[in-house]
Amino acid sequence: MVSAIKLADAANVKLTCNGKNTIGNAVKKLKPGDTLLVTGTCNENLVIPEETARVVLDGHGKATIKGPDTSIPTIVVSGRGITIKGFTVTGGRDGIVVNRGSQATIDGNTIQGTARFGVQVNQSSFANIVNNTIQNNPGNGITIGGSSYASIGFVTALDKTASPNIIQNNGQNGISVGRSSNARITGNTIRNNKLNGVIVSRASQADITSSTIDGNGMSGIDVSQNSNVQLGTDKGTGIFESPNTTTAGNAQVGIKCTVNSSADGRIGTLNGNSGAKDFDNSCVDSLITTAPVL
Repeated sequence: MVSAIKLADAANVKLTCNGKNTIGNAVKKLKPGDTLLVTGTCNENLVIPEETARVVLDGHGKATIKGPDTSIPTIVVSGRGITIKGFTVTGGRDGIVVNRGSQATIDGNTIQGTARFGVQVNQSSFANIVNNTIQNNPGNGITIGGSSYASIGFVTALDKTASPNIIQNNGQNGISVGRSSNARITGNTIRNNKLNGVIVSRASQADITSSTIDGNGMSGIDVSQNSNVQLGTDKGTGIFESPNTTTAGNAQVGIKCTVNSSADGRIGTLNGNSGAKDFDNSCVDSLITTAPVL
């Protein structure tokens, strides 16, 4: 055993965070396939470097990573095949940033109280975002940008049930997909965000299905600037086919469409205080607004 870090077996390393023992230092020693088992409160702005691949950081639902420097993210992922699970992530400019062609799974964390976004996926990167609570951040809960892609609420396209996130009480949008990016958003609860539940803009595309989109300060979904949303399919009851639901109306409309954009699929019960939808003359509206077709 070396200090608080010890080898549990060939692929598991234990770390108890304190002033000397940090995740950042431990990550540098991990090999592909290793799992870092973390306990305690880790006061650090963590960078997972490009050369790191196929490692798991596991907080077991008890550990905290708190970024003391609010000018940079609490966690930056620059490696590939990185899994971050079971942490409370707070502080920093953003909670978790996946960038520069990186790939990460963000699973079962509480991400809250940052200085801006909860999760950001940027610069041609990919993230699988499941089972998290992302709340009380002053910016967007999740931001996807810079030609990136995210699957939000499921693990693989073969899933029969969702692995839902709760995305709530954020100061801007629940989820923002922009700048030529794509997202598949399934089975989540997206509620009480100050602006829209989901905004898709700037030549982007999103499939949004089987989600509860409630009580957001503007519209449930906003699609604009040459973008497209697919709200389930014309029939079917699976998690990737079913429409979205609203039980507490969004402040404006269920779905708003402007500036050469489009929407297809089923509107379900998606709604707002000013009605189900608001499309300007430049938008293509192919939504089925009648009762769901099975």
